[in-house]
Amino acid sequence: MTRRIFALILFSVTILFACSRAGKTDEKATADAGSPVTGDWAVVRFETDPDNLNPLISSTGLGHYAMWGVNNSQIYELLMSYNTKDWTLTEPLLAEAPPTISDDHLTYTLKIRDGVKWHDGQPFTPEDVLFTFKAAASPLVDSGPVRSYLTDIADIQVDGRIMRFVMSKPNVYNVSNVANILAIIPKHVFDAEGLLDGFTYKDMIGPKGKSDPKMKKFADQFNSHPANRAPVGTGPYKFEKWDGGRELVLTRNDNYWGKKAYLEKIVYRIISDYTAALAALKSGEIDFNPRLLPIQFTEQTNGASFDQQFTKVKYSIPAEYEIMWNNDRPFFKDKRVRQAMTMLVDRQKLIDTIRLGSGTIGITPMDPRSPDFNPNIKPLPYDPKRAAELLDEAGWTDHDGDGIRDKDGVKFKFEFLGSTGSTIFKQLSPVLTEEFRKAGIEMTDRLVELALMTQTLKEHRFDASVLGFSYDLVQDQYQLWHSSSASGGSNYVNFKNAEADRLIEQARLEFNAEKRKNLYARWQEIVQEEQPVTFLYYQ
Repeated sequence: MTRRIFALILFSVTILFACSRAGKTDEKATADAGSPVTGDWAVVRFETDPDNLNPLISSTGLGHYAMWGVNNSQIYELLMSYNTKDWTLTEPLLAEAPPTISDDHLTYTLKIRDGVKWHDGQPFTPEDVLFTFKAAASPLVDSGPVRSYLTDIADIQVDGRIMRFVMSKPNVYNVSNVANILAIIPKHVFDAEGLLDGFTYKDMIGPKGKSDPKMKKFADQFNSHPANRAPVGTGPYKFEKWDGGRELVLTRNDNYWGKKAYLEKIVYRIISDYTAALAALKSGEIDFNPRLLPIQFTEQTNGASFDQQFTKVKYSIPAEYEIMWNNDRPFFKDKRVRQAMTMLVDRQKLIDTIRLGSGTIGITPMDPRSPDFNPNIKPLPYDPKRAAELLDEAGWTDHDGDGIRDKDGVKFKFEFLGSTGSTIFKQLSPVLTEEFRKAGIEMTDRLVELALMTQTLKEHRFDASVLGFSYDLVQDQYQLWHSSSASGGSNYVNFKNAEADRLIEQARLEFNAEKRKNLYARWQEIVQEEQPVTFLYYQ
C-alpha cells in the first residue's frame, strides 16, 4: 500500500500464482495448519534480476520486493508501515510511533528507535535517517523517482533521537513522504569518508547540492557503490549473495531487534521462461511462483494431483499496463494522433485473447477501486475509421502514395521498445504492427535488456514502449505525471500540461477528501483528452 509507483517491466503477463504445499488443502485444512514454526527455506521464482538493491535508486518492483517486501521490513526497513487491517499508516518500524503533526501541517516530529543494529553490527542512529534523506535529496544522485516525493521538505532537524521534518507547505501526503517512502540506509557504509557531514539538508536542496565538488564525488560513489548489490540493512533478513541470472539469497537475521523471522532463508530463483518456471514448481525446485501465464492458470494447472500438491489463487493489486508514446516525438506531439493510436488498439480483444479474459480495459491512471477514480470517463472505443480521420486532421496523410503516412517530409515510422524478458511485449508487438500497418503507419520493434530499457526510458530515448505500473489506491500523481517529473522522475512520456500540473499541485494541498476528489476528476478528464499513453488494461 505504499505510494511508490513501481515499474513492472517484466511483470506484464499476469498476476496469478501457485505455490507448493504438503498434504491435501482446502479452506479448513489451511485454517487448521497450526502455528508457524522456525526453519525451512522458501524458494520463490523471480522473472529476472532486480535492477539493483539500493532503495534510493532502484525503480523496479523486483528490487523493492527483495529489499523490504510487502511488510516494509525485510533487508531494509522504513520508518513506518501500514496496519493491514485498515491500511492506516500507523505501524512503527524504525520510528517508535507515528509522527506528531503540528496544527499547520508544517512540522512532523518522530522519535527514532533505540537499540537497533545494522547487519554488520554497527548501531543504527538518527544520523542514518538524516543521511538517507540527504542522499535522496541530492540532485546528483540517481534518486529521481523518490526525490519527487520530498519536494515539500524544507529542513530536517535532529535533537538526540527526536527528528523534526519541516515542510515548506502543507501536503496531504506528507505523513507517507516522511515515514513510508524511503527505506533507511547506513551512513557508515555509503559515506565512509563523511563527504556529506558538513552539509545540512537545506544545503542538499540549495545551490551547494549541484555545485560543491564533494557533492559530485559523493554522488559518483553512491550511484555505483558496491552496496548497491550487497546491501547492509536492519531488517529480519540479511543479504547473503546475489548470483546474477541465477539466484538472490537472504538469510534470517538472528539478532533482529523485533520479532524474529520464521524462515531460515528466502531464495529468489531467477527463471525467465514461464514454461521452465512451471516445470520447476511441479518438480519441487521452487516453492512459490507468483505469476503464471493465463494459459498456464486455466489449462496447465488443473486436476486432482495438482490440487493435492499446490494452492492456486487469483489476486489483484492496483496495477495497469500501458503503451507509452513519447510526447516529444514528431509522431506523437499532437493529441489527435495519440487519440488515433488508442483507437487503433482493440483492447478488449487483447484481454480476451492474450489474457484469456483476465483484465478490464484501462481508462485513467487511477484504479477503478480508488476513491479518487472518475467513473464518468469511458475508454475510447476501438474505431479504425475515426482514427484515420484524426490522423488526416493532424496532417498525417500519404502524400507520395507509398502506403505510409507522412507529414512535412517525415514518414510515420516509429520504433516500439521492449525488454527481452517481457512476454506481453512479444505477444503485443505483432498485433500492433498489423493494426498500425493497415492505418498507414510503420512500426518496428526492438528488444533490449532490462537495465538498458530502464535507462532508455529515463532519458526519453524512445518512440514508444509498453510498461506496467503498480501504485496505491490513494496516489499522489506528481511522480508520474507532473511536468517536472519528466526530468528525473517517472514521467517517461514527457507529458506536459499546465492545467494538469496545477491540479496535481492543488490536490497535494487539499486535505478535504471530497474537494481533492473533484480536483482529480478534472485531472483525469485532461488525461483522457490528451491520451499521453494508451491505457491497455487493469489486471
